[in-house]
Amino acid sequence: MTTLVSLIRPENFAQEVIAERKPVLLLCMPRDDEFPQQVKVIEDIARKYSQELKVGLLEEEFIEAFKKNYSIIGTPTFLILVEGKERSRMLGLADQETLTDLILQTS
Repeated sequence: MTTLVSLIRPENFAQEVIAERKPVLLLCMPRDDEFPQQVKVIEDIARKYSQELKVGLLEEEFIEAFKKNYSIIGTPTFLILVEGKERSRMLGLADQETLTDLILQTS
């Protein structure tokens, strides 16, 4: 995984997400057959929007606790958070166009 996508764990969540001034796009998804393609999509988004947006991927062991805290009922879920507060979300597999639309609607 590139350094453009941060691995978000319980111990760095406050620093990487809540303290971040830029919006943070987070992918909440278990490591299944669709996972590699979704990581590629968020890496592409990270390259395209690196000035305006931080992109993160939840560590697999953190997913269940995160789902409970943010009332996530299904995965994959893409969230845009600003200082830890949800601004937007999308449930389901995404491509670059769909995520770009989500980002543009949020900004």
